[in-house]
Amino acid sequence: RTRPVDTPDREAEPQFTQPYRQIVLMLLVLGLVAAGVALAFTTLAPVVFANPWLNGFIILVFFIGVVATFVQLGTLISCVQWIERFASTSDTASDTAPPSLLAPLAALLGSRGARMQLGSASARSILDSVATRIDEGREITRYIVSLLIFLGLLGTFFGLATTVPSLVETIRSLTPKEGETGLDVFERLQIGLEGQLGGMGVAFASSLLGLAG
Repeated sequence: RTRPVDTPDREAEPQFTQPYRQIVLMLLVLGLVAAGVALAFTTLAPVVFANPWLNGFIILVFFIGVVATFVQLGTLISCVQWIERFASTSDTASDTAPPSLLAPLAALLGSRGARMQLGSASARSILDSVATRIDEGREITRYIVSLLIFLGLLGTFFGLATTVPSLVETIRSLTPKEGETGLDVFERLQIGLEGQLGGMGVAFASSLLGLAG
């Protein structure tokens, strides 16, 4: 807190910034993603239904990650509100319990009051503690990002695992049997290729959704 030069008897009002700009940007990105999905729905629907269970789980994990990210922003908003309430009162303690993110700061300010001044060492220690807690809160989103990539790769290898045996069976079925014509062999080749392409569809659909998420 600083004192203006021309008004030495009046303290400057503390100012804190809410993450409104980040919320607007996140909502804008979600809107663009939703618009893109709506435009490409007819193309993406067969991709998703190639393996509805795995792809549905990937979509569910994506939505959980979005909700977790907005919850983290809500925590930041509550932290700023608590600091504003604390700085606007002369009491030594706030009426509401501090957020867990500001527990070290609340413990220090609660014993000295809102009009205290922090030294550089204390301020650096508090900032390091808050930064550590923010990093811990971001672990859930980092885990979800890694999980989405893992599920995409899992779907890829699952699709390839179903494609390779089908390819072997298709090759074996191309041997003409007694009394068969070339048309019969070609029909068996078509049936085998349909199974292989289905497995490849599962593989690439899961990879697409996982990486996009």
